[in-house]
Amino acid sequence: MPKQRLELRDVPSWKEVELLIGSMMKAYKQGEIPLRDLCIVGLLATTGMRTSELLLLKKSDFDFGTNIIMITQLKKKDEFARQTILSQDLKAYVRDYVKDVQGEMVFDLSRRQVLNITHRYTQRFLGRRIRSHALRHAYAIRILEKTRDIELCRRLIGHSRLETVKIYLDFTIGDRMKEISDAIKIG
Repeated sequence: MPKQRLELRDVPSWKEVELLIGSMMKAYKQGEIPLRDLCIVGLLATTGMRTSELLLLKKSDFDFGTNIIMITQLKKKDEFARQTILSQDLKAYVRDYVKDVQGEMVFDLSRRQVLNITHRYTQRFLGRRIRSHALRHAYAIRILEKTRDIELCRRLIGHSRLETVKIYLDFTIGDRMKEISDAIKIG
C-alpha cells in the first residue's frame, strides 16, 4: 500500500503546537499527565525526529550543557547520527525525566504506544487527532519559515536529499495564504 501524502489540514500550525505543549506543561504541573508523555510529545514537536528515532534515544544522547541531542537514524541497513537542539522550554522537563529513567534507553515503548500518546493529547488539547509524523512536518515548516534555510532544515530533520525537503516549501506558501492575500490587498 503506498504511503499517504500528508495534507496541510493534517499538519498542525505552529500556534497549535504551542497550545499543545503549553497545555501539556500546565496539565503536568497540575498532576494530570505523566512527565513521560509531555517529554514524548514535546520532543517530537520541537525536534522533528521520527517516532523510530525517539524510541532509539539513550540517556547518553542528551547533552544538557549544550542543549544538543544526538539522534540515531536508521536507514535500510545503515545507522547515521545527526544533531538537533533541545528546546530551552522543555529542557528542565526532559532532564528531570531522563535522570529518573532506569537503564540506558529513554523510552521503552512501542511505536503504537507513542502514536496513542500523541493521539490522546492532540485530541484532548486541540480537539483533533494528529499523527506523530505530522508534528515532524510542523517542525520542518516552522524551521523553513523562520530561517529560510532549506539546507539547515534538511540537516535538522535528517533527509538525505534536498528534493524531499522542498515539499515543505509548498506548505509554507499555502500556510501563509491569508498573510499573502492581506499583503496584496488593494484599498
